[in-house]
Amino acid sequence: MTMPLGVTAVMLPDLDFSQQIALCQDVDITHYSIRPRVIADDQRDQPWGFWGNHKFDLTPRRLVEQARQITRQLADAGMVPFGTNPATNIDASDDELKLHLEGAAAVRAGRVRVATAPYPQGPFEYSSLLDQVVDRYRQIVAMAQPMGLKIVIETHHGSLASGPGVAMNICRHFDPSQLGVIFDMPNFAIEGNLAPHLAIAVLGNYIDHCHVGGARRTSGQSDGQGFRKASHEMCSLTQSDLHIPTWIGALHKANKHVPLVIEDFTAARTSEDNLKHSAEQLRKILDSLP
Repeated sequence: MTMPLGVTAVMLPDLDFSQQIALCQDVDITHYSIRPRVIADDQRDQPWGFWGNHKFDLTPRRLVEQARQITRQLADAGMVPFGTNPATNIDASDDELKLHLEGAAAVRAGRVRVATAPYPQGPFEYSSLLDQVVDRYRQIVAMAQPMGLKIVIETHHGSLASGPGVAMNICRHFDPSQLGVIFDMPNFAIEGNLAPHLAIAVLGNYIDHCHVGGARRTSGQSDGQGFRKASHEMCSLTQSDLHIPTWIGALHKANKHVPLVIEDFTAARTSEDNLKHSAEQLRKILDSLP
């Protein structure tokens, strides 16, 4: 297989760590993206949810404390820790970011996702805000490098890195070994989409790995003047507005054989079924590559 398959633990809220590992073994997932997050108090009594209550309650502090056990369980299953996905961004304090970095270093995850701040929902001066963002990433990279860690930015809707071009405006100030990009396909279906070959050409060696999931626009509602305001929903890979085989084929042609980390947030299925379905579809795509 030209691109290893991974999973982000964010999409497995109803499984504990042992159950997650067993499922990954069952579908031959090798790269495990760790979710060190604090569950909000108002979510703890709620049903399991992708961005809420999780059965595997791994806080940033517990990741540090349980690092040896976590890496051993993954290694025993033939898996590797591949990055951490904390719910943090560049506005976090240095102390908070250092805790996330410490956890990632302890499990030898190699990379930590640190999001950009959301862009203002109104007129703003882009160049000055970009300068502030780049300066903050310089500080964070300086903290990460002595720990042997890379910082990764996710191309996420609503952020200053929503598309390849604006993400590159940040990345070009760094070496790709210091700062990279999570090439996020489901978010491209919502905001920041370019043609696949153009998107890959813009980011080039800054592409660290991919998030692979499905998203599609929905009809939404009309405003008071009768103009339709489209919305979006997460969906299976086969139903995404992006033609996933074309995107993966473009990565292959560009020799970007990076891990494909599954994040399938389809609401109508269990997380287990989501992972099994996505892994099956991705293998079909990878098996068809020349």
